[in-house]
Amino acid sequence: MAEALALSILSLLATFGRMALALVFTVAVAYALAYAMWRSRRVEAVMLPVLDVMQSVPVLGFFPIALYIFVYFVPWIGAELAAQFLIFTSMAWNMIFGIYQAFKTLPRELLDMSRVYLNERLELAHVFLPAALRSVYYNAAVSWANAFFFITASEVITLGTEVKLFGIGSFVVDAFERGDTTAAYVGIAVGVAGNVALYFLLWRRLMRDVPQPPSALAEIFTPWIKHGSHAVFASAALLLAAALYYAMRSPPPPATGLLEGFAQSLASVAPTSARVLAALGISAAVGIAAVALVVRKPEAETPILLALSALSSVPAVFLYPLIGSVARGEALAVALLLPGSIVYTALNAVAAWRDVPRDFVKAYGVRGAVYYVHVLLPAALPYLVTGLLTAWGGAWNATIVAEPLADVAGLGAYMTQAAQAGNTPALAASVAVMSAVVIVVNKLVWRRLYNLASQWHS
Repeated sequence: MAEALALSILSLLATFGRMALALVFTVAVAYALAYAMWRSRRVEAVMLPVLDVMQSVPVLGFFPIALYIFVYFVPWIGAELAAQFLIFTSMAWNMIFGIYQAFKTLPRELLDMSRVYLNERLELAHVFLPAALRSVYYNAAVSWANAFFFITASEVITLGTEVKLFGIGSFVVDAFERGDTTAAYVGIAVGVAGNVALYFLLWRRLMRDVPQPPSALAEIFTPWIKHGSHAVFASAALLLAAALYYAMRSPPPPATGLLEGFAQSLASVAPTSARVLAALGISAAVGIAAVALVVRKPEAETPILLALSALSSVPAVFLYPLIGSVARGEALAVALLLPGSIVYTALNAVAAWRDVPRDFVKAYGVRGAVYYVHVLLPAALPYLVTGLLTAWGGAWNATIVAEPLADVAGLGAYMTQAAQAGNTPALAASVAVMSAVVIVVNKLVWRRLYNLASQWHS
């Protein structure tokens, strides 16, 4: 017990160190790309759809790059670089969009004044950098939770062969594989406790206080904000070139394998869609209940947010022993999708409580069905739809963990099986199908629902 506790603490520290390094890299890349998109309409026109696609790709979709390129070209540190890359893909997209949105919403008057009184270096250091800090701190907490949710995939990279790194994710996986449930539960408890402590000691304070970096550090960072996008684009081009080089040296996959992968992936969409929709339906109900509670008791907002933040950082693998003891099959698969979905949905819904006209409700004694249909729902719906849109993509990505653990057939399970077998054509096909489903539904359904919700809200 004591040995397992000591090892799990060391493993968690290794994981946190790995994630902290990836987070620093993520913030740097996000500032550079966001500024490049804000500054150039051409870059914006190219990058927005690219980022939209990238955020829909599940972490398994990056396994071939992580394993073949990093491990193949730099074997001495390739495994660690692969893990950093996979963690980055779990952290980056919401951070980039968050900083970009902060830049896009800068008041025109502020920009005009800064151009009159400040040079470009000072403008970047004292206008652009601090303008996005609130978004950076909020999205850092979200990115951290998302990366930790997939930490087992980042530390145990499987694509035909298996690469394991020392960390809490691989510690728990190893313990379960050995049948050492005591060590596994100790690792789970340490991981959950570590993330809860991190939220209280760091993320909560950052989001509340929004501390500013020292002026000297901000001014040192400004050249990167201005020119860093060139390095990012060059690195992406280098990765692409390395991927093409490796692909040219490898025997081409049989066309039948790719076609079979697409056929199997398309056939697996329906059961996975049903599970995702079930999880979203439950999440929407929880979100509405949460905002209703906070409207009635505003003091409940803090404990709800704390509970959601703690829940968001718990990987499905860590929840499996608890949920798996009371649920099996389809119920287990949906239950494992719920934590992330509920967090995204409820966090956004709770943010709507200030838009509810409480004085009007009290003055006219509005209650019952009239209150929910004509007051609460119109106020909360735009926030709720935003949360559901985010949860939609997150839930699909989470199926790569939930479906194999629940031992049910679906697109997530098929993708995981393809990765474990090293079946690259099947993996590519399943990733393409999942990304297409997420993107198409986002464009055709969620965006329209958001517009309708906004109209109802107004």
